[in-house]
Amino acid sequence: MFIRDCSIALAVFCSAAWLGAAGPSTVPVVPPVTPVTTIGQPPTRLDVNKPKQYLTIRECIRLGLQQNLDIGIQRLNPMIAAADILAAEGIFDVNWETSFTDARNKRPGGVFTSPPGRTQTDTFTTGFSGKSPIGTTYDFGLNIQRLNTTTNSGETLQWSGLPMVGITLTQPLAKGFGWEVNTFEIRVLRKARDISYMQFVQRVMQTVATIEQSYYDLIHDCENVRAQRQSVELAQRALDENRKRFEVGTMSKLDIVQAEAEVAQREGNLIDATRILDQHQAAFKQLISRDVVSLRDAFIVPVDRASIGPQPINPLDSIRAGLENRPEYLQRRLELERSHIYVKYYRNSLLPEVDLTGSYGFNALSGGSASRDWPRLDDNMNQIANGQFPTWSAGVVVTVPLGNTTARGNYRHWKLAVEQALLSLKKTEQDIIVGVDSAAIQVEAMAKLIVSRQAATRLQEETLRAEEEKLKAGASTTFVVLRIQRDLTDARVAELRAIADYNQALVDLALKDGTILKRAGVAIEAE
Repeated sequence: MFIRDCSIALAVFCSAAWLGAAGPSTVPVVPPVTPVTTIGQPPTRLDVNKPKQYLTIRECIRLGLQQNLDIGIQRLNPMIAAADILAAEGIFDVNWETSFTDARNKRPGGVFTSPPGRTQTDTFTTGFSGKSPIGTTYDFGLNIQRLNTTTNSGETLQWSGLPMVGITLTQPLAKGFGWEVNTFEIRVLRKARDISYMQFVQRVMQTVATIEQSYYDLIHDCENVRAQRQSVELAQRALDENRKRFEVGTMSKLDIVQAEAEVAQREGNLIDATRILDQHQAAFKQLISRDVVSLRDAFIVPVDRASIGPQPINPLDSIRAGLENRPEYLQRRLELERSHIYVKYYRNSLLPEVDLTGSYGFNALSGGSASRDWPRLDDNMNQIANGQFPTWSAGVVVTVPLGNTTARGNYRHWKLAVEQALLSLKKTEQDIIVGVDSAAIQVEAMAKLIVSRQAATRLQEETLRAEEEKLKAGASTTFVVLRIQRDLTDARVAELRAIADYNQALVDLALKDGTILKRAGVAIEAE
């Protein structure tokens, strides 16, 4: 500001060197600019040809959450993860398998073989198989086999049938045993789904915070443009009055030059403020709409008012809320739980394979001729139904991997991953505590700054009135009055900036303690 004032004074001094004095240096008393208190109204005569779109902050949030492409992309991740879980759960599906095989063999006769003829083997199998969550594999089914041997002369030499029904079980006793091991992939994918959900919540929170902070920037920009325009109008009125006084000989040419310089400078400030508003308007439209072209010619008018009253802040409550609600912290906890799942799984993979196997069933064996094929089969099925010929087996299969390098490497990897996840959780906890404290300090400082800025504005208004009284008495100059008017405008702009910063600090605190969605009235339902 000092350099700016010196530049204006130098220009005025150079102009005075060739203009000379033409009368007493006086200017008419101009009332001070009315304080900007109407937050949320469109700036005076700004974009009068553009259609206005009046939006509250909650309407902007609703539009942003519906239209934001990043959120649209992120919200699909939990759904994709849920589909992966469904696919992984298929490991415990029951499989039904049925097959029928017809094999025919024509052979020549020989000294050590049966006479020339044909052999037909028909096999029918049906049954169910699957795996249980504790690792048990099972196979229950029915097997029917028919063998028919016929000579080239048509004589049936042999017919036999071998029906059998039974169940075969294999139960791991070491490696692969237990619910935790066999549901490993499902539980990992569930944690991945929960993590993706936390990431989606975090994206929504950040989007809401960005929309709210940009909304308060719009409020500030609109008020800043209005303040700068009022400042231009005030300087222009002063210039018009100076010209009238100059025509009647009661004002010097120097006073006109001073007023013209001030008008030019304030018009530059207005142009710069308008540029910033237009840039923020374009960026804000992208936040709340997928089709920015449809809003290109619209002027977004913020309806809500910025808060200027200090709100009570309890940092301890905010820290507690942050540890309960922050999705980053919850995500770190889920990652730690996921690492523990991996550790348990790979600890089990260090064990040898010890599988208990067993089977139990019923069979029947009979022979006959082709003419008694199906009646004989019926007799066989009756034998199975009556349990006349039970069959069973039991055993243990032990497999010991020598070295087991892969399993040991994976186990060590996830042991270290658990340690890393614990440190990440602790760091996130510290970041939340420090971040909430910093945000709370910022809110308190901005609340005090508003009071300070308001006091500065009030004192500048009083200074301007006093200087105008001095000007009436001929004890001041045009340059001094215009400078105080400019300082008053700067004070009002600084007050508007403090109000915007305070509201943005409240948004940042709500983001840091995880209450921003509740504060904005946004509820997220899991898909």
